[in-house]
Amino acid sequence: MSKYSIANTTREERAERSARAEAINSLGAKPVAPEDQELFQKHIDGELEIEEVTQMLIDKYKESPKALND
Repeated sequence: MSKYSIANTTREERAERSARAEAINSLGAKPVAPEDQELFQKHIDGELEIEEVTQMLIDKYKESPKALND
């Protein structure tokens, strides 16, 4: 089990990690989309593991093969 799993962290720890990640992101990337913030909030609330959030974001932003051929 991951040390970052819901079972191994408190809500406060998850919120702090999320806030730090967003702060680092703000140094040189686009702001986090509201729908992506909702996914992070679901992790903070203990509804989704961070691995699930990560995979959802990868899937969302991955280019489809069709888009590469256009």
